[in-house]
Amino acid sequence: MPDPPRALTAEQRLADLRRAKARVRRERLERELAGPLWHRMVRIVPVAFRLEGELSARVLCKDREAVLTALKGDAVFALDTAMRLSHGTGFLASQDIQAYLSSQGPLDRLAALGLIAAEQHRDTTLIRPWPGPPRLLACIVSEPPPSSIVNGGYRVVTAERLEREIIGAVGRRADLFALLRRTPKAPDGDAE
Repeated sequence: MPDPPRALTAEQRLADLRRAKARVRRERLERELAGPLWHRMVRIVPVAFRLEGELSARVLCKDREAVLTALKGDAVFALDTAMRLSHGTGFLASQDIQAYLSSQGPLDRLAALGLIAAEQHRDTTLIRPWPGPPRLLACIVSEPPPSSIVNGGYRVVTAERLEREIIGAVGRRADLFALLRRTPKAPDGDAE
């Protein structure tokens, strides 16, 4: 049986207080630097990509571009993948692909083509601080979210949806919102 928790010492309480004050100072500075952008972010209701449906993670067996091309007709790309396709730059260091799918069929098809692993990968962490193989993180949903078409004919979530997903994934980050506010690439087609 584990020992009951002990009361904190005076030094531990003082260290906790100092950490809390430093966090409050940092958050206040972030709010001041972000200005009006911060107030906009606070009003946005976040969307947790991984909780929207059934999450499936598969390791990429071929290069990222081949998997993106194979998923073009079936997927609505989300998060970092949507940023890279629509803005030319992403916000995550990993080369993972995040996408919404309406069924398990495209995953089976890509596995049969040898583009992704046939078996489920056990690591479904969306944002990994550790290295690992590039993965396809597919959220199987009954109805795909609203999307628009960008260069190359890829379907990505709308800008409003992407804002909500970013907050749901990494929190209120003014630097990422500034990146999102950049002018997107010109689309080849119309919005759906």
